[in-house]
Amino acid sequence: MAMEELTRTNIQALWRYMPGQPFNWSSTVSVQGETPRQVSTLDVPEAWVAPQLRRLIAPFAEAASGTPGVGPELEVIERGQFELVRAEDLRATRFPNTFHCRACGRFIKVRAGERAPACPDHGPMRQFTFVEVHECGHMAELTAPRCANNCHAPMGLFNTASFSTSQWYWRCLRCSTRSDQYLMRWCASCRTGRVTVMRVPQTSAYYPQQITVINPPTRATYASIAHEHVYAAAVAQSLGVLPSGLEGLRLAVGAGDDTVTEFLKVAATIGWTTGNPMYDQGLADAKAKAGSAPAWRDQVDALGLDPETVDAFGEECRQLSLAGDAASMSVEDLVAESPGSPLEPTYRQLRPLFTKYGLEDVTLLRQLPISFVVAGYTRSQSKATAVARNGQIHTARFRFFPAGKSSRFRMYGVRAETEGLLFRLDRVEVVRWLVDSGIVADPGVSTPEEAQAWLMTVTDPVTDIFNAPENRISAAVLGLTHSMAHRAMKALASRCGLNVDSLAEYLFPANAAFLLYANTHSEFVLGGVEHVFRYDLGDALRELDAESRCVFDPPCRHAFGGACAACLYVSEVACSRFNTVLDRNLLFGSVPLPTTGGAPGPDPAEVTWRAFWNR
Repeated sequence: MAMEELTRTNIQALWRYMPGQPFNWSSTVSVQGETPRQVSTLDVPEAWVAPQLRRLIAPFAEAASGTPGVGPELEVIERGQFELVRAEDLRATRFPNTFHCRACGRFIKVRAGERAPACPDHGPMRQFTFVEVHECGHMAELTAPRCANNCHAPMGLFNTASFSTSQWYWRCLRCSTRSDQYLMRWCASCRTGRVTVMRVPQTSAYYPQQITVINPPTRATYASIAHEHVYAAAVAQSLGVLPSGLEGLRLAVGAGDDTVTEFLKVAATIGWTTGNPMYDQGLADAKAKAGSAPAWRDQVDALGLDPETVDAFGEECRQLSLAGDAASMSVEDLVAESPGSPLEPTYRQLRPLFTKYGLEDVTLLRQLPISFVVAGYTRSQSKATAVARNGQIHTARFRFFPAGKSSRFRMYGVRAETEGLLFRLDRVEVVRWLVDSGIVADPGVSTPEEAQAWLMTVTDPVTDIFNAPENRISAAVLGLTHSMAHRAMKALASRCGLNVDSLAEYLFPANAAFLLYANTHSEFVLGGVEHVFRYDLGDALRELDAESRCVFDPPCRHAFGGACAACLYVSEVACSRFNTVLDRNLLFGSVPLPTTGGAPGPDPAEVTWRAFWNR
């Protein structure tokens, strides 16, 4: 294949041209991405994304090993055997290197660098873009079997016009002996199942496994918050004990319990000893800072959570806290910048609308730093496990990209800017909704901080993006937050100039909050989300409960779980949970089944949800 150049942005490269990913080159030939020759360090600390990577990879590792929390893929994350890089060049080779003559069926495989072959009887042959793929990560060219008569003649592939590859067959071009070898053979890599023959490029041949990191710190700023108590500090921010944002985390770190220990280490390195004025002053300052630590730490310890749970909650709280630092604008800011203008009355009506729809606040994030990191890929399916029609369970194997010179697995990413709206549900109303639905007894909370503390004591961290939480309170709060996010996404998309698939969500279920942002593949901020916030937010909110029905009701409301493609579902590229844990009953209240003579009554174990809206 001749040397050609393809110029793409870093974001385009991340989604379309990664190593192991098949794609079309100049729309004339199929190729497969190779490891870039030049990469640069992505300005996102590996330690910052490690918790998210572990949650992403854990289902695949556990499905492969059969043991919770165990697998070689997880060891890569826990040992830090990975690096975040940005691809500076794109490389690919022709794939597959198989060619087929439509006239006589001749099938030939050549090497990657060789020219396209020609049929002796019918001239130039076309690339045959069907390959074999297996969920273990195997993807290879088709291999023609030998003639059963050992005549060493070329083989032909016939009946390829049929849509069913099971009807294709091999036949010797000299003696016309038909081969008894099926096209779909056993996987040559894992030997645990048959491959699937498919045309490439195709989505099912390569599923990127990626994470989205909201407002990550740079490698330089991360040093100031790289502290063992940073997760507890983030929980304290959620409880309202510490200021939000990066400065609040820095303040907590500076007042940590081990401040004196850290100072003593620095003093020993410099050579300061007792009697040195700098040593005495520094030690006094360290003790003063250490003495202020219980002011926030005691509040976190009072929750009675084990360290693992604190870390899991803290990772979410940390993301939420830093998201608010991204050039935010509140409703009060809109009112302050438009005194006496025609828009001032409209802006003043937003707070009552927040109350009506159970929202604590809606904040515009005008310049939201965001990073997309593709940690690896899977083939045949995007989820860790899938059940076939015959009941057989298929397990997808997570594949890392090849390691670089550092012997660490590369994870490719980009750092960009986008815009978004941060929605915070009224946590007191969420607790009241749980009480009215009969899920819990009234805990008697009256402030957002009390409601937040109570929620953290009765819920579990949501760490599995594929399955619903087993904790019924966690499942209820997640379902409410997720369902409202999808309703808001659809209302926002119709007004901001972006398709609903061009928006994405980031859920903070432990904090009853969600972020909707422009999932742009460009390198600039369009401004459509800010336009809605400034001029159309009120109408977007009123659309949330404008229509509570679905065209498939009543089956959708009852048998489908309250959500389907006609009402709450969005594209999987926009949904962070693959359209799971969604239910309109949580938003609009349960609707009793119509009763007829002799019809069974409602299931006594089923929860009768009270409407979160219009209660």
